Amino acid sequence: MAQSVQELKVRVEQADLWPESTNDDHCDNCRFYMEIKEGIGYCAHRDVDMVVGAPWWCKLWAANRETVAAREAG
Repeated sequence: MAQSVQELKVRVEQADLWPESTNDDHCDNCRFYMEIKEGIGYCAHRDVDMVVGAPWWCKLWAANRETVAAREAG
């Protein structure tokens, strides 16, 4: 279903979505991120549900399996 610009603005605000992260937590290492092509992905979190950039970040970020494993090992 198509999303209006207004609906996307609301989702961006509610998720506190930013175009960059202040640490190593990014959309591309979040469990909700599904890569579409290099640097661009889809966020499957029900409160975001939109295309996002790999380096972006939001307050709903949750580590994916690879990130969890790397942090436990290191």
